[in-house]
Amino acid sequence: MVYESDYRLPRTAIPHHYDLTLEPDLAEATFAGCAGIELEIVTATDTLTFNAAELEITGAELVEEATGARYHGAVTLDESRGRAELRLPAAVAPGAYRLHLDFTGVLNDQLRGFYRSVYRSDDGVEHVIATTQFESTDARRAFPCWDEPDLKATFAVTLVVAGDLTAVSNSPVVADEPLGDGRRRIRFGQTMKMSTYLVAFIVGELEATGPVDVGGVPLRVVHRPGKGHLTAFALDIGTFALRFFAEYYGLPYPGEKIDMIGIPDFAFGAMENLGAITFRESVLLIDPATATQAELARVADVVSHELAHMWFGDLVTMKWWNGIWLNEAFATFMEIMCVDAYRPDWKRWLSFAAQRNSSMDVDGLVSTRPIEFPVASPEEADEMFDVLTYSKGGAVLRMLEQYLGAETFRRGISRYLTAHAYANTDTGDLWAALEAESGEPVGEIMSAWIFQGGHPCIEVTRVGDGYRLHQRRFQFLGETETRWKVPVLHTHDGGAGSVLVGADGVNVPAATGLLLNDGGHGYYRVQYEPDHLAAIATRIGDLDAGERYALVSDTWAAVLAGTTSASDYLRVVQRLGDEPEAEVWSLVLEGLGELDRVVSSDVRPGLQAFVRDLAGPAAARMGWAPEPGESDLERGLRGVLIRALGVLGRDQETIDEARRQLPAVIAGAPVDGEVAAAIVAIVAATGDWADFATLRTAWQTAGNPQDEERYLDAMAAVPDLDAVTETLDMVCDGRIRSHNAGRSVSRLVGSKVTGPAAWEAVTARWDDVIARVPTLTARSLLATAHLRSEPGVADSIRDWLETHPIASAAKYTAQQLERLSVRVGLREREAGLHVPPPAGPAET
Repeated sequence: MVYESDYRLPRTAIPHHYDLTLEPDLAEATFAGCAGIELEIVTATDTLTFNAAELEITGAELVEEATGARYHGAVTLDESRGRAELRLPAAVAPGAYRLHLDFTGVLNDQLRGFYRSVYRSDDGVEHVIATTQFESTDARRAFPCWDEPDLKATFAVTLVVAGDLTAVSNSPVVADEPLGDGRRRIRFGQTMKMSTYLVAFIVGELEATGPVDVGGVPLRVVHRPGKGHLTAFALDIGTFALRFFAEYYGLPYPGEKIDMIGIPDFAFGAMENLGAITFRESVLLIDPATATQAELARVADVVSHELAHMWFGDLVTMKWWNGIWLNEAFATFMEIMCVDAYRPDWKRWLSFAAQRNSSMDVDGLVSTRPIEFPVASPEEADEMFDVLTYSKGGAVLRMLEQYLGAETFRRGISRYLTAHAYANTDTGDLWAALEAESGEPVGEIMSAWIFQGGHPCIEVTRVGDGYRLHQRRFQFLGETETRWKVPVLHTHDGGAGSVLVGADGVNVPAATGLLLNDGGHGYYRVQYEPDHLAAIATRIGDLDAGERYALVSDTWAAVLAGTTSASDYLRVVQRLGDEPEAEVWSLVLEGLGELDRVVSSDVRPGLQAFVRDLAGPAAARMGWAPEPGESDLERGLRGVLIRALGVLGRDQETIDEARRQLPAVIAGAPVDGEVAAAIVAIVAATGDWADFATLRTAWQTAGNPQDEERYLDAMAAVPDLDAVTETLDMVCDGRIRSHNAGRSVSRLVGSKVTGPAAWEAVTARWDDVIARVPTLTARSLLATAHLRSEPGVADSIRDWLETHPIASAAKYTAQQLERLSVRVGLREREAGLHVPPPAGPAET
C-alpha cells in the first residue's frame, strides 16, 4: 500500500523565496547551480527534509537570519522518494533562516526536469536547447526545493550562459552582464508567489518575435531560427485570449510578461509556466495557408488553455495533486469558451463534443476512476493527466454552467479567483463560490460527478400524459448501482425546461416529442423506448447539431454495450446523408470504422458500399476544390467526406484522384489543406512500400510542424510489413523524436491490416521501444490496443501487459484492456452484420 505520507514533506520548514543560479553546459549535457532558499523553521529540528532527485548536492549551509549563525551538515539522498535530508549537528530553534545549497545535475533525455532538446538547422548542424518540464513533481530534478503545490514561494532566477545564446525564464530580464570569458550572467526579476512546478528556464540558439503589447503585457513567441514566419497565428490568438480572460475573470494578468516558447522535443502539448509557457512546436507554430481547420483550432485551443491557466492554476492552485482537475478541467472549459468567442464560425462547442465523447468511452468502464481521487506517489500524480481530468472535467463544468446560467457561473468563478489569489484551494472552495452567486446547492449536486466514477444513462418511458425519467449507471460491461443528481435540459412539442433527476427519478409532463439533452451539453447518455427513438430519428435533420451528435453518440455507445444492434445504428446514420457538420460526420464514420474492423470479409464489401452510398452524394456536390466564400468548416467537411470515400469506402475513383494529386501536395502546390490531409491519408491507407518511401521523404523535408506530423502519422498507416519494420527501426534508432515514438508505435499497432504483425514486432523489441519513449508518455504505446479485437491478438496483449507493466500507467492499462474486451464482444456479436440497403428518397 502506498500512502500520501510516504511522499509528503514534513512541515518543519516552510520556504518563502528562492534565489536560483544555474549554468547549463549544452555540449556536455550537464548543469551546475546554487540555491539560496529563505525559509521559516516552524519547530525546533536537527533535520531539514526537502525534495531532490538525480542531483548531486555538493555543499549545504544553513544561516540564521537574526544572528548570522551558520550550520553545516551532511546531505543524504533518497532517490526512491525523491527526497534529501540535511542533518545538522544540533537542533536549531524556530525562526527565519537561509539555506544555501550547491548542486550539479545532468541534462536528461527524458523530457522532464531540466532536459535536452535537439534540432538541426537547414545546413544540417545540430543545436541543443536546455529546457524544463516540472509538472507534476520534477522541479526537484533541476534544483533542491520543497516540491509540493501548496508550498508556494517567490523565485528569482539567474542563468549563466554562453554569450550567443538566448535565455528565457518566468519574469523579464532585469540585468544582462558579460563575464569577460564569453559567458553572460542574465538575471530575471522576482516572480509572484507560486508553486515550484511553474518555474521555467530555457537556454539555446533561439529567436523571438517583437513583443505585442496586450494591455501593458508584452507577448512574444520564442522559436528556433527560421520559424518566425509561423508565429503570427499564435500571437493573434494569444492577444485575443489574454484580453478575453482578464475580462472574464475580472482580474488582470498576474505576471509581467508572456513568452510562448516552441520546443522541438516536448512530452505533452504545452506547459503553463507563469510568463514562460513552453509548447510542442506543432501546437504553436503554424501556417494558416496550408493548415486544416482542425490544426488551426488545435493551436488556438492550446494557446488559450495555457493562458487560462495563468489565473486558474498559477494564481490559484490546487492544494495537492488529487485536485489537479481544478486546474485542467477548468482550463479545458475556458479554452473552448475563448476559442468559440475568437472564431464563432468554428462552432467550437460542437467540436468539443468529440472530447466529451472520448471521455465517456472511458467513463463507461468498470475500471474508470473519479475525476478526483486520493494521490500519494509521483506516479499516481502523473496518472491524473488523462481524458477524465481534462475532458470529463471540462464537460461536467459546461453542464453545470448551462444549468446555473452563464453569467451566474462567471461571477462565481471571479469570486473564487479573487478570494484565493496567490493561495491554494480544494474542490469545496469552488463549489462555495458558485453557491454564493447562484443560491443553488452546487456542492450537493456536483459531489457525485467529481468523487465517483462513471456517468448516468437517463431512461425515458411513456407514463400517462407525460414521461418518466429514471437513471442507471451506463456501463459497457457489468452493472453498478451508482446515482447522481443529473441536471437535464429538455424540449418537447410544448416548449422547453430543465429538471434535476435524482435517484428516484422524476416525471416530466409533456404531450409528445420529448427530447432530452437540449443542446447536447449534458454528460449523460439517453435511452428512449424503440418507438420514441424511431420517431426522433425521422426528424433528426431538424435537431440542433449538438443534439444530432448526442443521438448518434448514444446510439453507438449502446451498440458497444450490446443493447442496440449495429444494424439499428446504420439505420439511424443512414438519415444523415445531408448532414452539414463535419463533426457529426466524423462521429458517424468513427462507428463505421470500428465496424469495418470487426465484420467478416464477406460483409466488408457491403459496408464499404454503405459508406459510398452515404458519403458519395455529399462529396460529389462539394468536389475537390473550395468554392469562393466557403467557410473553414465547409472546407473541413470536404476533407472528411473525401477521406471517408477513399479510406473506408475504398472508392477507386477517389483513390485514383488522391494518388494523382499527391505529388503536387508534397511539392507544396496550392492544394487546400483539408484536401491535402485527406489525400495523404488515402494514399497511406491504400499504400505499399513505394508509397511509404515517398511519405518518408516528405516527412524528412516538411516545412512546418503540421506537415511533419501528418506525414509521420501516414507512414505508420501504410499496410506493408516492410514499412512496419522500417518505422519501428526509426523509433528505436532515434530518427523519430522520442516525443512522437509512442504515437508512431500505437498507430502501427492500430492498423487494421498490419496491426497484429506490428504488435508481435513491438513485443519482440519491447526493451528498445520502452527505452525510446519518455516515461511521462509511455502509456501512449497502448493508445490503440483496444482496437486489436482479434481473439488471439487480444489474448496476447493481455498476457504481455500482465508481465510487462508500463510505468505510471496502471489505471490506463486496465482501462485499455477493458475497452479491448468491449471490442472483442462487438466482434463476436457483429461479425455477420446485416447492412441495410441504400436509403430511399423518403429516408434521405
